[in-house]
Amino acid sequence: MANHTRNRRNFESAAKFTGRATEKAAVGLFRWMTTDHTGTSKALADVPSMGFFRTLEYILMQLIFGILGAVLTGAIAYVLIAYGIPMLLELALDG
Repeated sequence: MANHTRNRRNFESAAKFTGRATEKAAVGLFRWMTTDHTGTSKALADVPSMGFFRTLEYILMQLIFGILGAVLTGAIAYVLIAYGIPMLLELALDG
């Protein structure tokens, strides 16, 4: 009977630990997800009052430039991987 009680306590302890760890991970993840990583809120706080539509235009322009930057970064990475690595391998094996 003592072995059964010990197993139950171990199971309860493990369940509590798992629950606390899961809660910490979920809270940290949701806190990270709701944080402004782009700096838009800080940029808007430093800008004088522009009105509703000018503010929307400013945010839209930041979004467009961000998307263009991501596409350009992806294109550069593609060129480096698709053409750069084979060229380097060819140079290394020929020499």
